[in-house]
Amino acid sequence: MKKLTKNQALLFACIVTGLSLFATLGSSVVFRAGLVGKQSGPTEARNASGQIVTQGREIFVKHCAECHGFDARGEEGSDLHNLRAGDPLIRQVIIGGIKGEMPAYGKALGEEDLRALTVYLRTLRN
Repeated sequence: MKKLTKNQALLFACIVTGLSLFATLGSSVVFRAGLVGKQSGPTEARNASGQIVTQGREIFVKHCAECHGFDARGEEGSDLHNLRAGDPLIRQVIIGGIKGEMPAYGKALGEEDLRALTVYLRTLRN
């Protein structure tokens, strides 16, 4: 397998991030367009969810992508797609870390950030 140069890896990471954001935001726009004028409450909830996912992605890129990769498929850290653990365990791992493997982010992330990151991780599917 051929190793990527630093520039190639950066370009790949940018492309993957862009595609991920496009997929997340694009689906939000599609669902919103189908509901405009029909139900204001659920549309607002969907918009908020889209914003939460976007916020979670930003937090992921800032704190997690270095080890888990920009596509969350794992480089040094684990692949985060299709997580089977419940939200409380995911939050516990984010807050407390894993000794010798993952730093704790309990002091770096507030409640809203933890919620957004957990919501984002739930969107990661194969």
